[in-house]
Amino acid sequence: MRQRALENRRLRNSRQRGQAAVEYLVVTAVIVWELVHGGDESIVSQLCAAFKSLYRAYSFVLSLP
Repeated sequence: MRQRALENRRLRNSRQRGQAAVEYLVVTAVIVWELVHGGDESIVSQLCAAFKSLYRAYSFVLSLP
């Protein structure tokens, strides 16, 4: 009887681990979608624009005599 209870517990634990992986995947996908989606308003687009502006200013300063 005790052996059967241990086997049942192992089966439940393995299913719960799989469920956690699916939840993690869904939450991560939603976060990435929100960061990337939005055109010019998205956080990733704003970050790229900031790096372009910084590089443009940096290259201008380097070109000065």
